[in-house]
Amino acid sequence: WQRAQADFINYKRRNKQEKEEIGKFANAMLMLSLLPILDDLERAFTSIPHHLAKLSWVDGIRLIERKLWASLEAQGLSQIKALSEPFDPQLHEAAMHGKGKEGIVVEELQKGYKLHDRVLRPTMVVVGNGEEEEKEE
Repeated sequence: WQRAQADFINYKRRNKQEKEEIGKFANAMLMLSLLPILDDLERAFTSIPHHLAKLSWVDGIRLIERKLWASLEAQGLSQIKALSEPFDPQLHEAAMHGKGKEGIVVEELQKGYKLHDRVLRPTMVVVGNGEEEEKEE
């Protein structure tokens, strides 16, 4: 009888853990579909001409972006830090090699994101090949 009771308690615990996992990652597909929009917003902000950057409508769009980010972060989304970090195949996708310290990420081509502790999209990076960059004088 005690064994059956222990098995039932373990079953309930496992069931609860599975439900928590499902709830934690239920929004993963939605978040994944929003990432290209975040990429586009970032590209748009970097291409705004300097004389237009201080207009109120641009500030309004920046505010919307910050609100979107706050909402996504509250759900567990976070950026993967890559630049100047050692290449990690669990977090980064090497697109090419470039001049720089060997095995170190020298450029970020596309941002990567995690949802809680899982990689949602790896960061696309350029990894240093050991050749030193030429310094401009």
